[in-house]
Amino acid sequence: MAGTTPKKTIYPFAEMFEITCSKVQDEAVDIWEIPAGTMITLVLAKIKTAGVGASNLIIGDDDDDNGYILAGDCVVAVDTVYGDVAEERGVYLTGTTIATCQGTHKLYKSAGKTLKIEQSGTQTTAAVVDVFVFGYRYHED
Repeated sequence: MAGTTPKKTIYPFAEMFEITCSKVQDEAVDIWEIPAGTMITLVLAKIKTAGVGASNLIIGDDDDDNGYILAGDCVVAVDTVYGDVAEERGVYLTGTTIATCQGTHKLYKSAGKTLKIEQSGTQTTAAVVDVFVFGYRYHED
């Protein structure tokens, strides 16, 4: 007689965070403490308020600072979106296979990691960026 495999329910999620970037060069800002049992499948950054000066942004986590978004310009037109095409995505979402990443997502089995945005360059007026995070959550029993 065959046994049954325990079932876990997976819940889709979509989160949005409004981040005011620092005017200071190379300063990371924590976006979100990623809960255990989270699989991130897409991260987008939309410029809500363009900065003034010269500044780029990257988005990643504690393991890879640009694992989700390789680079974006903080001083471009409002409503510009980064991460919506493959060329702007980091290794977590572009086909590279590592222990916790299959090239289409990154799985966080345990707590302790933080999603981060970091800028390089200096702004006289800070940019405001909406960061959208999509994926799935499950609960370990």
